[in-house]
This record gives sequence, C-alpha cells and structure tokens, in this order.
Amino acid sequence: MVVISVKRFTEIQNFIRNYHGLFINCNLELEAEFPEYSSDTLGSITAKEVVQRVKTNHYKISAKAASLVKEYQTVARETLAHDVLQKMAMELQIPSMVLCRILLGKIYHESCKPEINEMLRMPDLIPDSLLAVNVSYCLYSETMDGPITDLVRRFIGEEYEVRLKKMARDAGMFFYDEGDLRRTGYDKTPDLKMAVPFMYRGQVINWIESKASFGDMDSHKRYVKDQLSSYGNRFGPGIVIYWFGYLESIADCPENGNYVIVTDGFPAKDEMEFLTFNLPAIEEEVAKADDDRISE
Repeated sequence: MVVISVKRFTEIQNFIRNYHGLFINCNLELEAEFPEYSSDTLGSITAKEVVQRVKTNHYKISAKAASLVKEYQTVARETLAHDVLQKMAMELQIPSMVLCRILLGKIYHESCKPEINEMLRMPDLIPDSLLAVNVSYCLYSETMDGPITDLVRRFIGEEYEVRLKKMARDAGMFFYDEGDLRRTGYDKTPDLKMAVPFMYRGQVINWIESKASFGDMDSHKRYVKDQLSSYGNRFGPGIVIYWFGYLESIADCPENGNYVIVTDGFPAKDEMEFLTFNLPAIEEEVAKADDDRISE
C-alpha cells in the first residue's frame, strides 16, 4: 500500500525543488534517498512538481524570450555544442522541451503554433541546422515534457486502464467502459461504470476511475471538480485508483463528499461483496455492449 504522509511528501517535494540538474538524474537520486517508494511513485511526484513549476514560471520565462534567444545564439556560435539548450534549461530549472518551444516561437515568430509543434516533433524541419541538433538532443533526452514524453504517458495510462478491465473481469464484475457510455450519449464518463454495483468496505460502488499517477492534493481536487463529482452526482459513489499511491490527506478531504473513495489499487477480494440482481439479463446486456465495441 503506497500512502505517503504529509511530512514525508513534503520532504520529497523539497528534495525536488532544491535539485539542480537533469530530471532523469533527479529521479535516480530520489530513489536512493527514498528507497521505500517505487520509481513510478517518485517519478510521478517529480512530474507533478515540474508541471506546477512550469505553470508558475512560464510567463516570466516567455517574457525574456528575446534575451534567451540571444544567449543561445552567442553560446552556440562560440561552442557549436549540441547541448546548449539543455544546459540553459537546467539553469532555469524547467524541462528542456519547454525552453525549445519558447525559443522556436520567438525565432520563427511568423510560424503558426502547429508549425512550431511540428518542428518540436521533427527537428529536421528547423532551417538552422545547429538549432535543429540542439532541439533534437532535448527531444530524445527529456523525460518531463515533449512529444515522446506525452506519448509514453498516454501509453502508461492506457496500460493501466486495460489492467483495470482485466482485474474487473477476473473478479466477476459486469461493467460498461467509456466507449459503451459514450455511445449512449454520456460526455463525461468513468473508466468503468458498474452494470451491477458491488459493496466495498460497506459502501455501494457504482464506478471506478483509473489514474496512472500519484494522487497529490492539488491534482486530486482538480480531478474531483472536473470529473469525479459529475460521476458521483450522476451514478452515485465510486472509487478512484491512484496506481502510484497517494497523499494520505486526500482520502478524507471535504471535496470527496459521499461519492469519492480513494485507493491505490484494485479492491481485494475479501473487501468486496457483490449484489445479486437478474444476472442473466445483465450478462446479455453487457455482452451486447461488448459485441458493439468489437464491431467498431
């Protein structure tokens, strides 16, 4: 069970905030400093800290884009180095791809945002060859931002959704997934909506949401506001699983109301009790939803 105390979480946050260097090295040193937690948990905490740092400082960094471009061009001309942008990003304590995005937008200010994004995805499109090499180096070495990082995070999220469905089927649950619900007209949908609710620690559970991340207070409150509260209002109480653990205080935060239960894994068999309904009819309805999903 990965539930981190506020005190320990603050120590991890302070380590990240005081670290100067590559984020990949930060994660390695975090693992040595806090060996009781997995690399997934610590990496997720680092990612959330970095996102918050970028949000806080993006405007200030963008405001001095012109001077940053001049600094880059001066050093690049003198050294012809491939890692000028990466070193500048380390000094600013932001992901190198964030700096690349800001500088490309300033240098090629006549290009639209989709064109800048294409340059980030395929640096060979950048007319300046040395700048292209620098952006390419950032692209393939950055672990906190950029097209590759976004793709990896999406795959991890999908992997845990697949894992959740398999666990639910193995447990004998009957459910509808997001695709099933969207076909029936729902806009905001949990990962699993129970066709047959079940009891978990004395509470009726109607849905399960999968989060392949660590649950801190800020992100959890945002999820409750943007997603989980609507699930609770529409379907009743449910579970949100933070697969990489969560901050202990979010389990009891007032925003949860009576409809959000926080866990760090799929419910254990002895914690669940299944309610009995007209199971043959429900099996037929769920099987039809599966057939519709396959036919698409």
